[in-house]
Amino acid sequence: MDVTTESALNETTYSRVRDKLREDILSGEFKPGVRLRIVDLSNRYGVSVMPIREALQQLQGEGLVSLLPHKGASVREVNEKFVSDMYDIRMAIETMLVQNGVPFMKDSDYNRLAAIQEQYEKAAEEGDLLLCLKLNESFHKIINNLAENPEAIRIIDRHWGLIDSMRQIFGSNRGSDIVNDHRMLLEALKNRDAEAAANIARDHVNKAKEDLIARMKATGKPSKT
Repeated sequence: MDVTTESALNETTYSRVRDKLREDILSGEFKPGVRLRIVDLSNRYGVSVMPIREALQQLQGEGLVSLLPHKGASVREVNEKFVSDMYDIRMAIETMLVQNGVPFMKDSDYNRLAAIQEQYEKAAEEGDLLLCLKLNESFHKIINNLAENPEAIRIIDRHWGLIDSMRQIFGSNRGSDIVNDHRMLLEALKNRDAEAAANIARDHVNKAKEDLIARMKATGKPSKT
């Protein structure tokens, strides 16, 4: 096996373990405060300890896991305060990125966004949540990258997987609302109206926060503040 193939397989294993562990935490398989022992997780998911360690490191970055010296990993509580804080950070950064990025947008960027939006609307109509999540991420990443601020992007990217997983577990009532928001955002971008685009982006993220918190309450998941 060549090095490139082996590396790709390792990445696939790590991603699978990370996503499954994240899902198990969010769905309540692992309760808040529970110790996550590497050997136990290795046996549970049928992999070596290395992808477990890598998965725990990333989930620590997402805020789902605490890693303490000499104590190992434990599950943090995902509650309304956690979600609200996460989205407030995202709102501030994305609003800034949209406003700063509009002056640098090319026609080719707009055309890519319009094409993704067309695919998104089709996926939403067909009820394909996984595809909607993937297309939504692509849509916003194109916009966010316009400002060429890698440090801000690094913070935003840290929570994409977490948010997508929470949407799969808790669901969403925002199908048509997302379509409308994206259409308004596209119109503002087409007109190179940075202020309007930033306001739409801010409102878009805030509505996403409110919807996810409402879904958490409706499903009876932890909601302590």
